[in-house]
Amino acid sequence: MKTNLLKILIVTICLFFIYNYIVDNNKITQIILNTNYKTILYITLFSSIVLTLYSQIIYLTLVMVCKIKISYKKWFLIYFNSQFLNSIPLFGIFYRAAQLKKFNLNYDKFFGIYLMINWLFLFLSLIFFSLEIFLLFGNIEIININLSLILFFIGVFFLFIPIVSLRIIKYFIHKYFLNSNLLIIKIEKLIDLFLNSLKNKLFLKYFLILFAVIHIIEFLILNFLINTLVNNVTLDNVFIIFMGNVLIDTFNILPQNLVVSEIGMGLLTTKLNYNFELGVLIKIYYRFVVFFASVFIALLYNIYILYNNK
Repeated sequence: MKTNLLKILIVTICLFFIYNYIVDNNKITQIILNTNYKTILYITLFSSIVLTLYSQIIYLTLVMVCKIKISYKKWFLIYFNSQFLNSIPLFGIFYRAAQLKKFNLNYDKFFGIYLMINWLFLFLSLIFFSLEIFLLFGNIEIININLSLILFFIGVFFLFIPIVSLRIIKYFIHKYFLNSNLLIIKIEKLIDLFLNSLKNKLFLKYFLILFAVIHIIEFLILNFLINTLVNNVTLDNVFIIFMGNVLIDTFNILPQNLVVSEIGMGLLTTKLNYNFELGVLIKIYYRFVVFFASVFIALLYNIYILYNNK
């Protein structure tokens, strides 16, 4: 009881300080007052589409890579409910893992496929950014090296380093007969899962298509969101903010990168000669939009399930 009261007290104090900070900061107050909330409703609908596409990627991974038997209907119920629970850091991911355990997906394999999906997202994001920078900005250079080429080679690096590293680990496991240890056996199974997924051409094809659609829609969401908050951000700066948002969130330091993402976005907008507060608000609004989209789609899908089970 005392622990719960302490948690409530801490949350209340944090909300009080956030409220006072916003009230005392005229820049933030003006941005909030001038926000076009009608557009945010449309952005929420776009976010619902992105969440559905993300669920499809995980479903394909579960079925085509992990070979587990689960229906669309059951998976979507688990996914959308877990997205709603994600409003509390880590609750959603643990709920999803516990539910999938019922379908014989071990916890280590569960977290393994999430690492694999994030790895593929990072690689494809860097390759897409490389192409987009080349097409949009041409020959931008950093330290006399083409930025597009830098991102391309970093993407290739992130593609091959894990593959080479895992093959080396697998080689040493067999060379020194380490595969009798239970932990080593689990690690080897995860390595095999990871490497075999790269041989599944159909899986990679669907993954690439879904990623491309998500990438485009997420850019549109951020573009609409930024222009809802302020109207003097150029398209090239919107793209830089979008790229920064994706890369910052790829490397999670804290659950859902809370605070880290806000500070990172604030520093990025400062570098682009906008207010630090603008970057923070972009991320806060983006989180709220995703949360409302999660609530909307979870309620809608649960009502659909209840209606069809009558």
